[in-house]
Amino acid sequence: FTTRYCRRFGLDKDGRLLACLPSENCVSSSAIKSPAQFDAPWTFSSASRDAAAAFDALVAAVEAAPDLAVAAVDRDALYLRATARTKISGRAASDVDDVELLISKEKGLVFHRSASREAVFFFPAQNIYSVPLSDDGTNRARLDALRATLGWESTAARSEDAEDDPRSYQALRY
Repeated sequence: FTTRYCRRFGLDKDGRLLACLPSENCVSSSAIKSPAQFDAPWTFSSASRDAAAAFDALVAAVEAAPDLAVAAVDRDALYLRATARTKISGRAASDVDDVELLISKEKGLVFHRSASREAVFFFPAQNIYSVPLSDDGTNRARLDALRATLGWESTAARSEDAEDDPRSYQALRY
């Protein structure tokens, strides 16, 4: 096995979360060029469009989550970074994952990213397009659990089998 370490987190020069490199076990609402790594942004509470209240709820949910530890909070930017341990293809990773969340007041959306700092390859990684061993969906599942805990909705298209609740419809502001 070959291991590559990547410690990329924070906001880019445009104030957005970083996208995912192909060689990362990563899920992000900014990974628009990589369908396998993309996860649609969320809308926060339909009852209130108060971004500050949504951010407070987000911070509280992350602090209460047993697998997450808050690493950085920027209330002015509505940005939170947490860390979590993960497994890669069934074996414990020696490092941590970075979980980032950014609330956009203007758009009424929550952008998110969860990326493993450690990427394990079966063969030596040749370039940034080498594909690491799977994290078995750990990053995506962690984000889905947090969204469900908060009761927030994904902006992703719903399957035809999903229960249709008109109360959850929200106009997106762009």
